[in-house]
Amino acid sequence: MVGREFSSLSRYQPRLCYDYRFIYEIIGLSGLPWVYGGEYGDLSRIVERTVRAWLQVGLRLYFVFDGPYPLVKFPTLTSRATKTTIQGSKLFFVTSPAARSKPRFLREIEIIPPSAYTACIETLKDIVASLGDKPSLEIHFADEEGDPYAVELAGRLGGYVLGKDSDFVVLNVEGYKGYIPLDEMVWTSLSQDKDLQDTADDDDGFQTVVNTKAKKKSISKRAKSGNGIVPPQNTDDIELSVTVYSPAVVASQLRIPVSLLPLLGALVGNDFTGSKDPSSTTVQESNLQRLFFERQLTLSQRITRVANTLHNILEAALSPSARGKQKLQVNSVMQLIERAITTLLIRSSDMMPTSEQERIMDRIVEATLQYAIPRYEGELHGADGLWASPVCALHEEEACPLIRYLSPPPLLDIFPISHEESRKQKHQEAVRNIYVSAYRAGRLDPRLLDTMNSGTFWYRQMLEHPDTETVNVSIGRPIQQISYALLDDALGLPEKPEEEEEEEEDDDEVIDVVEESDEDYLAPLRGALQELDTPADSDDEMATEPPTSLSSHAKSSRPSRPKVIQEHIRRGVRLADEEVSVPALSEVLAYHDLDHIDHLPLQLASEDDRLTFFLRVLQSDAPPVRGLHPEDTLVVLALRWVVSRLHARAQASAGSKERVKERWTKPEARAFLASFSPPGSSPEDSEDLPMENRNIQLVAQISAAFAAIERLSQLLLLSERFQTPVLRFSGKLFHSYLTGFIPIPPKAVPSDLWDASVEGLEHAFGEPMGKKKKGAKGAPVSGPPQPSKKQQRGAVTGGMFGLLGDIEA
Repeated sequence: MVGREFSSLSRYQPRLCYDYRFIYEIIGLSGLPWVYGGEYGDLSRIVERTVRAWLQVGLRLYFVFDGPYPLVKFPTLTSRATKTTIQGSKLFFVTSPAARSKPRFLREIEIIPPSAYTACIETLKDIVASLGDKPSLEIHFADEEGDPYAVELAGRLGGYVLGKDSDFVVLNVEGYKGYIPLDEMVWTSLSQDKDLQDTADDDDGFQTVVNTKAKKKSISKRAKSGNGIVPPQNTDDIELSVTVYSPAVVASQLRIPVSLLPLLGALVGNDFTGSKDPSSTTVQESNLQRLFFERQLTLSQRITRVANTLHNILEAALSPSARGKQKLQVNSVMQLIERAITTLLIRSSDMMPTSEQERIMDRIVEATLQYAIPRYEGELHGADGLWASPVCALHEEEACPLIRYLSPPPLLDIFPISHEESRKQKHQEAVRNIYVSAYRAGRLDPRLLDTMNSGTFWYRQMLEHPDTETVNVSIGRPIQQISYALLDDALGLPEKPEEEEEEEEDDDEVIDVVEESDEDYLAPLRGALQELDTPADSDDEMATEPPTSLSSHAKSSRPSRPKVIQEHIRRGVRLADEEVSVPALSEVLAYHDLDHIDHLPLQLASEDDRLTFFLRVLQSDAPPVRGLHPEDTLVVLALRWVVSRLHARAQASAGSKERVKERWTKPEARAFLASFSPPGSSPEDSEDLPMENRNIQLVAQISAAFAAIERLSQLLLLSERFQTPVLRFSGKLFHSYLTGFIPIPPKAVPSDLWDASVEGLEHAFGEPMGKKKKGAKGAPVSGPPQPSKKQQRGAVTGGMFGLLGDIEA
């Protein structure tokens, strides 16, 4: 296999940088049931056991998690969410209960539980805290895309990247030792290996005559204790062997310079050249690989075709003809890309309009730039070269992308800055610094930064019925709009560009700069592409121009317009974008009778004022709620929010049967509160546990509330005040209580917890239906109420019309 090396990692202390796919791999190998909403306590224990085993074999670990999504990756994100979570949910709900309960079916449509990210981060933070002052484990949150950050970090440390993405073979930087696939790790028990060898050599004086090679192969096979990242249990003396793919070796095998690997990745196909929709036909949205390759070509054949194309172009350009002249002039990176595209196109470029060819080239250039990693110019190497500034491990403060998009738009120098404006700038800078510190420490959700970077928000998708309105809208959006108001007031959200054509013209100008300043197509490619072929000491204004996501709101001379955030939500069985207005924070304060809080931005107010705002906007500012233990507060707030929202929807629906049936019952609320129990409370045998549609929807509703409330607490800098309850939640236990599979213990829900949950909401719960059939070990506790005949006569949106009203086209 190209670029493959096999080595053991137990003999020295290498540095490994792990990407976020670690979460998916752990969940896939753990075998934990995901369909009930998540077994986060069990997941946490597996993560801890795995990480401590890695530390035991002498590794130094650096976990890297993605930051805000880049604009160019939006089509791939949309396509990925649609094909996995949304289509998986559709398949689940159209499948019969008997068929969808089969383990094989659940493995094939596996959906990541909604709070898996939080559970993993909290577990890693706990491990770091337990390792002392100089832990051999660090957690990093990338400024933007996580893959280039992980490779750059590995290059600085002289380490490897462990992940599950071939991009790590394409990405390269000085000092980077290579890519280790997650699924090519092998754990070996050394003590077991020795015992097996002794047994094979001498078995009480009786020796079986066997082939030497076969004997060694059998011993080796039995000595291997496990494959993948999860180590074998109850084993102390273990060794970890991995496969390493070096970019330099890969490039050598493909006969191209290592600096051309990013271009090869863009031409073969990566996350930045994917399509929004498989049926897309326009160049802007279609998968470019359909233009370059016949469908029957395998991936390896496509790689070979692109590599040979690049090699032949370079060879023709460098090989002089008989007359001493080059056969094919290639004087810039853009010429190289243009010739490669022309050669790879299945249909002749003469049959394609010039504008379409330019769009293809733009997309290839943009996809190549995503692999850009700036060259490190510092003098210190290794861990000593990190954190040159307190805000970023890899960059100086002025060069850090995180600082750039969290900074407020600059004021024009046309008029003198007033005292009030100067004061506001200081406040904005203070909030920015607080948020940067919180983000680096894992106390600020990266999805919140999407609003500042690109004016978008991406909800985490989950298992929910595709024929109903997504819970992220019905439950999460009202809270999310308050979060937008806080960010806009403190830092200023980006304004929506007036015309997209202006952005295309800017891109063309950038390409022109590349063409003019690029004189050599090979030497400057690695550094020049990411810097748009502009020398480091150039005074060209294009080199310092802010990105598109910021340039639109940096022009303060334009009249202020209402802010909007483009949310990416599920609409039916596809992921769509929808503009959501951002309310003014002053309006939010007035609506909730909080006019007395005049210390703006609110993030700099006292903790009591921030707590009051937090509880008031969640309609839970009551003494029983304030008196709760910190680890129970978010549990109660999530329950109260869901109950009040669904009750309000039922009231506003004029008696809609579907809206009335949505409301939670008190037994369902009690079952939810009882689901936060000590480890070991969940039923061990859950094969017969029913998967009822309503119960799955209840989990989706409460998960959406959890996520939105947690993000709001982070923006208000209250996350340290409230302990996250995620690690105590068991979806399997929740379903067991709901279906009567096991009874709720009498003391599972303390009286103070229940009183805080129902305070002022006694009227908001639905009445349970008549008792259903008893379950395997008890009576079910759930069941929506039936509307009265009077409600049915008065319902103007009930029945089929009410159902259709829930489905957005």
